[in-house]
Amino acid sequence: MVDRSTSKDALSTVIDKKDDTFLSQNIKGMMMTLIARWNAQMDDARAETEFASVRPADMRVFAQLRGRTVRLSDIHREMGFSRQAAQQAVDRLVGHDMIVVTDDPTSKRDKLVSITEKGQRWRSIAAEQIRHIETEIGDAVGDDAREAMRDYLVRLVDKN
Repeated sequence: MVDRSTSKDALSTVIDKKDDTFLSQNIKGMMMTLIARWNAQMDDARAETEFASVRPADMRVFAQLRGRTVRLSDIHREMGFSRQAAQQAVDRLVGHDMIVVTDDPTSKRDKLVSITEKGQRWRSIAAEQIRHIETEIGDAVGDDAREAMRDYLVRLVDKN
């Protein structure tokens, strides 16, 4: 009879050592680090505006709209939020007059979320900050590599 617990522990150690470099430089982890950094920059840019009191998580929901009119159900699916969490964020954004919610004419159950004039003001501020972030990316990797990265990301987003 083979003692599988000893064999399993030895295998675990081998996998941990083998994967150490991979795990420290995996694309998902590095993207999460960059997203956290860029979100902090966006939060700093918002701090001195009329949008300072909006929760950072709610701003992430707002950002997911990307200027589109979107079904509430799509927001929670795209962001991986529960429907309840998405609804709460939407309700808070409505309270800040950044978005409006209307009935979806094609569905009795769903709602459409659209950006207000005040929300458009934040989009202008955010666009300037995003341009700054993209300039930093270009400075780090070159403009051609930044545009290649954009093309790759568009392909990845469109694939799903």
